[in-house]
Amino acid sequence: MSLEIPVEEILARVPERARSAYTNLVTHQESKYDEHTGWSCAYLTQQDLADEMRVCLRTATRAVSDLRGIGLVRVLVWPGARTETQVRVSSVPVASVFGPVRLAQEQMPHHQLVDCAIRLLVKENRELEDSMPGSE
Repeated sequence: MSLEIPVEEILARVPERARSAYTNLVTHQESKYDEHTGWSCAYLTQQDLADEMRVCLRTATRAVSDLRGIGLVRVLVWPGARTETQVRVSSVPVASVFGPVRLAQEQMPHHQLVDCAIRLLVKENRELEDSMPGSE
C-alpha cells in the first residue's frame, strides 16, 4: 500500500471553484515548480486569479480559502514584497518512520490516510506562515 497521497485525492474534497482555482494557479504563466519541495510558486493576486477564472473576487477568495483549508495552498507575505502563493503539486508522503505508527497506517482505510495528509499539510503551512516576518 502506498503511503503517498496524490493531490487529486485531496482536491476531490473541495468544491469545483477550488479545483478551478488550483488549476489556474498551477498553470499560470508565472507559476514555477520546484521539484525539491513539491510546491509551485506564483506571484499572483487574488484579483488576478479571479480574472483568470472569470469570476468575481469573492469567489476567487473563497476558492483560495478552501484550498488553504485543506493545505494545498499557502500564502507567504513579506513586508514590502509581493505576496507569494505556493501550491502543492506533488504527492504528500504520510508514512511515519516510527514502526508501530507505520504498521497502524498500513492498516488504515485510504480515506483516513487522505485525512492524515490534509492535517500534515495544514500543520506545516500554519507553522511556515506563522514564522513569516510580521505575522502575529
